[in-house]
Amino acid sequence: MSTVGIPRETDVPQGNSSGAWVGLAAVFIAVFMQMIDATIVTVAVPDIVRDLGASAAESSLTLTGYTVALACSLLPSARLGMRWGRGGFFIGALALFVVASVLCGLAPTPLALIAARVVQGAAAGGVSAQPIALITARFADTRRRNLAFALYGATAGTAAMLGPLAGGLLLGSDPLGLSWRSIFLVNVIPGAVALLLAFRYQRRSVESQRCPLDVTGAVLAATGLFLLVYGLSIGREHSWSPPILAMLIAAAVVLTGFVAHERRLAARGGSPLIDPALFVSARFGWWILGCLVVYGIFAAYLFTMSVSLQFGLGYTALRTGVATLPFSVGAVIGAISAPRLAGFGNRSIGVGIALFGVLLAGWLLAVNPDSTEVSWPILLIPLILGGFGVGVAAARLQIAVVAAVPPRSVDSASGLVPTAQQVGNSLGVALIGILFFHSVASAAPAAVTPEQTRLKQELVAVTPFAPAISNEFARCATLQLQSPTPERTPTGCSHSTTDGPGNAALRKQVTIAVAESARRVAANVFVVAFRHSTAVLLTLVAAALAAALFRRRR
Repeated sequence: MSTVGIPRETDVPQGNSSGAWVGLAAVFIAVFMQMIDATIVTVAVPDIVRDLGASAAESSLTLTGYTVALACSLLPSARLGMRWGRGGFFIGALALFVVASVLCGLAPTPLALIAARVVQGAAAGGVSAQPIALITARFADTRRRNLAFALYGATAGTAAMLGPLAGGLLLGSDPLGLSWRSIFLVNVIPGAVALLLAFRYQRRSVESQRCPLDVTGAVLAATGLFLLVYGLSIGREHSWSPPILAMLIAAAVVLTGFVAHERRLAARGGSPLIDPALFVSARFGWWILGCLVVYGIFAAYLFTMSVSLQFGLGYTALRTGVATLPFSVGAVIGAISAPRLAGFGNRSIGVGIALFGVLLAGWLLAVNPDSTEVSWPILLIPLILGGFGVGVAAARLQIAVVAAVPPRSVDSASGLVPTAQQVGNSLGVALIGILFFHSVASAAPAAVTPEQTRLKQELVAVTPFAPAISNEFARCATLQLQSPTPERTPTGCSHSTTDGPGNAALRKQVTIAVAESARRVAANVFVVAFRHSTAVLLTLVAAALAAALFRRRR
């Protein structure tokens, strides 16, 4: 495997310096915080809505505002890190991230929270754009550099997975009575530790380089990524309406213009935001495509699994996190083990993806649409193996991508690689979401009709309103499951179960019966959709492995 280096621009000892590893710990803490904050908020949305009175659109923006700002800031931040020094820019971005976290925790209104989340996301992009260049500069020895990249991949991967679990623990324990605000304020202590370590060991680790900003390229890249990531994030909620499709088409046009601008600028001897020399070697292009596919499939799995367990089977976020903890443990072990599998070379990526396929097959065996229960004993080994596979694949993919980068283009790759990962995440969730919620809508009538009959028979002996209640149940259940957002109760259906009997005892009995029917319908429909999407993901994994094997033999 080829090695990658950059000119010695550091006054910190390289390779065998313990200071390099301590400085890297600051990077890992920062990456862990910014990755976990992308998913930790999902469990706190109901509390935010109740406390701040946020609308559905505002609560959605607290999630999408972060990811969109992160994606848009990656490429410009990579260039700014070159100009101002990687270590110094990393420290500044991390400090802004911690301040934005405090502002999120103190936000008095939904708009204030959204604004703070956007700043937090932009700062997270500034942090994420530096690690590849920092690690490459600090570790000249191939073995130690590969270990550093493996640990980096493990940190990023497990943080995203642990977000709901950490959020559930914080909301459940409610430290100092802070409620949802604790998920933001918890960043203060680890952020302060990371800042102290970074200031001591990263501040002058990579000196600044004189290079123009490429303002036009930065504007085109940020605009195109905003249109793409934001359009993919909100497309489902708006039923992929013409304005959303126009936004995605505009994103393709703007990003095409960005590529043309970068090529012209490089041809004139300028300094483009992304060095076209990166793609002179087809190897780098293939590995970037691999990032898109691997991170897209992984994000699609996390999305469908979380939605199915929480909205389908009624799991809390904490229970979901605990149930899938073996996956996270396996991912950490896999990432740490990746350097030890150096003898397999890049084939270990294929092995890791194959193990992830074992997990997908395990889900198909463990989830029964008839009983709507999950057989966790069957899933235990596949969860560990799947996590191990993802850890190995993600860590080795980082190593392979950087190894394919020409030495003079490491700074461009430092922003491009995490951008590809973010775009892969957004594409994976958006595309699997189309299939998943189409399956939910298609399965709704078959699940609602027999449950309507069962509910009517159950209530007919206790209330003359049984036909009306069962009909209203069927209407609302079908309306909700066939809507773009089946996880939300439709307008006018929130209290439909209490509009029949006047007696409080009967009302309670009816409410319990309707809730149980709703639980069975949701479980059946979401499990069916999850099985469909899992089968598709398993097919994609098999196709990716076959394509990689075919290309390798050629």
